[in-house]
Amino acid sequence: MNDQANIFDETLIKCRKKRAKAQGFVSFLHDQVISDLKDRLKEQQQEFTNVEIIGPFAEYWGGNLPFKIYGCHDDHNILPINLESQDLIISSLYLHSVNDLIARLVQMRRGLKRNGILFAYVFGENSLHELRKSFEYAELKTFGKTFQRVNPTVDIPTCGKLLRRAGFNYCVSDKLNYSIEYNDPMDLLLDIRGMGETNAMMARSRRFMPKRVLLDAMDYYRGNYKILNRTNKFQATFDVICLTGWNSKPKALV
Repeated sequence: MNDQANIFDETLIKCRKKRAKAQGFVSFLHDQVISDLKDRLKEQQQEFTNVEIIGPFAEYWGGNLPFKIYGCHDDHNILPINLESQDLIISSLYLHSVNDLIARLVQMRRGLKRNGILFAYVFGENSLHELRKSFEYAELKTFGKTFQRVNPTVDIPTCGKLLRRAGFNYCVSDKLNYSIEYNDPMDLLLDIRGMGETNAMMARSRRFMPKRVLLDAMDYYRGNYKILNRTNKFQATFDVICLTGWNSKPKALV
């Protein structure tokens, strides 16, 4: 995800995000992250008068944040942000699935005024580890090898390095962990589709998944990820990393 180009089929991703919005966007994780962002904004103790929100669900975020005036844009290879025009830029939980992450971060930094701030949310490395393991088990059982069924994610150290490479200062990367309860892991698959987060890697398998692989994966999930002391409840982990960076020069050492 760091330097290799064309990991993701970005055209397919846009189609899936569009489908998610049309068929009923599953927003509960975005709602949790928006709540976290509100707390971070309060900690800044300042009024942001020039705000840009970027991402496939930017308008949803804008409607749930306390800004009177703000701009919303979907993601593009060249972001529609004027140079040094924004006090605050918010990247709304999507940068984990772009090919040239550094280019996006550099453009965001260049769009910030001096001392402007970026809050960027991405899915972290431990997200959906239960589902990954379940599909690995089922595919090894059937094919003797595994395929990429869940989009790759990024870890906290890598996030910090990417921010610094993009020219941000006072960089902070911290992780939010959400453990979601499901009545059945099949419901999780429906939610992933409703978020527009299904597998969109260029190297994904194009072959149709045999029904037995899906059934074996779901059986493995049910057998290994039941929540203790809960009847017929299964856990799904979502890690979200918040990247925070300022467009300012560090203070000189005296």
